[in-house]
Amino acid sequence: MQRILAVTLTAAAVVVASAGPVGAQAASSAAVEEQIKKIEKDRAAAVIKADVAVLENLTSDDYTLIDRNGRVRDKAQTMSALKTGDIKITSNEVSDLKVRVYGDTAVVTGRADTKGTIGGKDVSGPMLFTRVYVKKNGRWQSVAFQQTAISAP
Repeated sequence: MQRILAVTLTAAAVVVASAGPVGAQAASSAAVEEQIKKIEKDRAAAVIKADVAVLENLTSDDYTLIDRNGRVRDKAQTMSALKTGDIKITSNEVSDLKVRVYGDTAVVTGRADTKGTIGGKDVSGPMLFTRVYVKKNGRWQSVAFQQTAISAP
C-alpha cells in the first residue's frame, strides 16, 4: 500500500512539475504578444510624427518594406523617405492585431486605416498588413513589412 502511495505521489509530482513550464510558456507568450502589439502601436504613432529615431531603433538593418503600391524599400530608403516627407502619413490607426510568436520571431497581422501620401500620391484608406519581428540582442525589431490596400467591394 505504501509503495502504491509513493508511486502515485511521485507521478502526481511529475505531472505538476511538467505543467508549470507549459503554463509559464503560455504566460510568457501572452506577454510577448502584448509587447509586440504595443510596439506596433508605437510604430504607428512614430510614423505620423516622422520620428525616425524611434523607427530606426525598432527596425532591423536588413528590413524590407513592400508598400501598398508594390514598391519595395529597404531600411535606409524608408527612413530617408520619412525624413524628406516623401512618405507623409497624417493618420495611422492600427486595429485587429493578431500576433503569433515562434521563439525569437513574431508575426503580426492587422489592419491600418491611414491618411497620407507616398511620393505625392494619396495612399489614404484601409489596408491589411503583415509584419515580421525578430528578437535581436534582447529587443524586438521589424525585419519585414507588407501592406495590401483594401479595395471597395
